[in-house]
Amino acid sequence: MKFIRIVKMAFSSMKLNKTRTFLSTLGVIVGVASLILITSFGYGAQAAILERIQSMGANTIVITAGRSSNMMRAVAGESALRKPLTYDDLRYLKSQISELKASPLSESRTTTKVGDNTIIISVVGTNEDFLSVQNYKLDQGRSFINSDVTGYRNVCVLGSDIATQLFESENPLGQTINLFDSKFIVIGTLKSIGTVGFSNVDTNVYIPITKLQVITGQTSLRNIYIKTPDDMTMDVLIAIVTKLLTAKHGMANFTITNMTQVIELATTTTSTLTTALTAIGLIALLVGGIGIMNIMLASVAERTREIGIRKAIGGSRNDILIQFLLESVTITIVGGTVGIIIGYIASTVAGKLYTTRVTPMSIIIGFSVSVAVGIFFGVYPAMKASKLNPVEALRYE
Repeated sequence: MKFIRIVKMAFSSMKLNKTRTFLSTLGVIVGVASLILITSFGYGAQAAILERIQSMGANTIVITAGRSSNMMRAVAGESALRKPLTYDDLRYLKSQISELKASPLSESRTTTKVGDNTIIISVVGTNEDFLSVQNYKLDQGRSFINSDVTGYRNVCVLGSDIATQLFESENPLGQTINLFDSKFIVIGTLKSIGTVGFSNVDTNVYIPITKLQVITGQTSLRNIYIKTPDDMTMDVLIAIVTKLLTAKHGMANFTITNMTQVIELATTTTSTLTTALTAIGLIALLVGGIGIMNIMLASVAERTREIGIRKAIGGSRNDILIQFLLESVTITIVGGTVGIIIGYIASTVAGKLYTTRVTPMSIIIGFSVSVAVGIFFGVYPAMKASKLNPVEALRYE
């Protein structure tokens, strides 16, 4: 009964100071909602990156020019002792390894007209294997065939976003776009894929690698992607490719990365990013906790006479301590709950534009930290209130 009476007194005190209670709760709401929203971006990015890398299959290897001890630089195409890979290297590997599926990657940028607007387009040179190697899916039309590449044909495949941007609701198949002052016929469009590595596939235009090299004068490739044949293990493939390219180049001036390593790297990188974002969200929550402590200290000062009277008529130190702690914890529990709801709604809305993911762990962390903040920042004001001398408190004006 005594505890219930203390609880009622705590709630009565909060009702009497509605503005102060609301502002304290608002600080927690903003902190928890920010934590949920920020971490949802981190977990969403992690899920999207890993999903896309894994969709390419763990049986894919990437060859990059130059030797590099830094895997991220290798995947990005930046490496020491740089010596170019060429399309001839890819053809050589295919001639030496039967049934090999290998896709080159060379990129350039150009402009094209969309109505009265001029937009910049990323044009990627590749070959007939790029769909199977990269695990992209056609939405309509067809992909490249060998004669498109060997015949230097002016044909292209569009990413889903650029197809919509260029032709809106019209069917792009059979229509032409202007690239590098040349007309290219659209033969296919891709299903939406999103960002892969450092490129948004949905905004890319793909043309035969041979045509891109003739137009731009580029002879080097950024990467060569190779899918491991069914009758071969990845380790064997890497050993064979290493031997063949070393013999052809006269030295091992290239880096081979397998997708398992890329997945491990991406997991580590995105986990670090998510942890950093979580820390930022926690800082916002701690700021709300400091606000609670300030307001509770002000409450102690305002209610000094009340505390003195309660102690004079038999109220114990523990009663005062529990009441003030209850007030701060109640504020954080209510604020944490509302903050989680608002954060989830905000994350869902943001998910229409970006990849977001609210995890049970982020909810648990948000709620647990909000309660911990209430206890931590409520202890000092509660202790201060409980230690007041009743005689001095009664004299307080």
